[in-house]
Amino acid sequence: MEQVEPGGPTRVGPFEVVGVLGQGGMGRVLLAAGPDGRLVAVKEVLAHFADDEGFRARFRREVTASRKVSGAYTAAVIDADPDASTPWLASVFVAGPSLGAVVKAVGVLPEEVVRRLAAGLTSALAEIHRAGLVHRDLKPDNVLLAEDGVRVIDLGIARATEGGAEGDTGLTRTGFVVGSPAYMSPEQAEGHPLTPASDVFSLGSVLVMALTGRSPFAGTSTLKTLYEVAHGEPDLGGVPAGLRGLVARCLAKDPEARPTPAELHELIGPVPPAGRQWPSAVYGMLTAQRVRIDALLAGRSSDGPESAPAPARLPEAAPAPGSGSVPAPAPRPVPQVVPSPPTGVPGVTGPRSRWRAPRRIAALAAAAVLLVAGTGTALYVRDRMNAPIAYTGIPGCQAARKALPLELRPSGRDTWSQTADGLESSCNGGGDTAASPTALVRWELALGGDADANAAAQKKRFQSAAAGRREAPRLGFGTEAHWGSADADWTCVLAVREGNLSVRVSLRAKPYTKGACETKAKDVARAALKAATRR
Repeated sequence: MEQVEPGGPTRVGPFEVVGVLGQGGMGRVLLAAGPDGRLVAVKEVLAHFADDEGFRARFRREVTASRKVSGAYTAAVIDADPDASTPWLASVFVAGPSLGAVVKAVGVLPEEVVRRLAAGLTSALAEIHRAGLVHRDLKPDNVLLAEDGVRVIDLGIARATEGGAEGDTGLTRTGFVVGSPAYMSPEQAEGHPLTPASDVFSLGSVLVMALTGRSPFAGTSTLKTLYEVAHGEPDLGGVPAGLRGLVARCLAKDPEARPTPAELHELIGPVPPAGRQWPSAVYGMLTAQRVRIDALLAGRSSDGPESAPAPARLPEAAPAPGSGSVPAPAPRPVPQVVPSPPTGVPGVTGPRSRWRAPRRIAALAAAAVLLVAGTGTALYVRDRMNAPIAYTGIPGCQAARKALPLELRPSGRDTWSQTADGLESSCNGGGDTAASPTALVRWELALGGDADANAAAQKKRFQSAAAGRREAPRLGFGTEAHWGSADADWTCVLAVREGNLSVRVSLRAKPYTKGACETKAKDVARAALKAATRR
């Protein structure tokens, strides 16, 4: 999200342009405000498409069709002008980060969250297909995690660039691939006619990405990726068993073998209602987005670019994660946001005139977005929107044997102790098979102060032990993590910290591949955190 460049549009139809949300191969998306003050997203097409009468006709049909789609799971179209010198389409602005941005910033999502995501996307596809549309470009960047649930965007322009209304394929008349190769269906990759089943295949790929951080079809080039989509087997390593069958059915090469949205709802099962649909990191990104929008709106109404007052300070609490797109400031305490995200746009203090908009926007964005600078340790920051998680107890080894997905047999080396500033527990054991590897699971809990002091103490210990270790891939849980062990006998070792608690999982199993061992370590670490007692 950025300012419009000098000479850029100030109005599109009845809408006043506020900023630029994004730009791609077929056009750009502008943030604009309607006469009633409502924010909208306006898509403008590129000039060479605007000069093509065939494109205009297809775009006109797409606008008509898109109006039929409910806004419950999509960004509803509210106005359009396919006959303008630059055709445009305005839809409701949906606040929320894309699924791709969330996974990139805070890691993969837990199974229960992805099940909720799958249910929302299935409902969205059912609505889109009911309107007689095939989305054709369902991918993580076209899935928004809004405050109240999922939204699917980009219904119009991507399809409007394709061939005639009948017998459309995934290719343009020049053979240019329309869509995102890693999330296409086999029939789309090969240029065959598309049906709603194509979107179901893309849904399967999106769910794999949410769970693992990657597409199930990875190629070294676009052509290789397209070949893998059409002929290769999907890589479902890392997909939890509870969702693997669902994903595999979506990724069937034969469109007839894929489930319909109605069948998908049955496979997913009921999803419990929740006031907060997503992990708190998503709401932190929403808060940061609102701050950037507020800064753009403030810049739009300023009188002149002469001086910049100090940026508004946000309340002290826990820092909100963000996209990392703002250059890191000089080392200083990171401004923080309130534990629970506000329902409105944060206010901007200070006079709105006589300031430099670019500097103001950068300062506000820096205040809202947590930036991670290199510190010489292999660490990363996770879900930090809530106040520090306060754990009060850790399990003994007898309880751990029931809670962890390991066969931790009693061992004479098991320990549980209380120190002056916390608790420690170490559980050893395991079997001799790949299903139950020899294992060591260790808990370390900092106590003795308030939640902030305990979390800070544990962070210091954790980062001291992390020096020189390999950064863990995004896990979707915990605050920071690293791989590594001083003992070469262990096949893999994973350390994770969450608030004032850290867990260390060490597995030794020669039959395991490195990838399988790390997948097991992640499952055990997640369970180890859950086994501890929270305040």
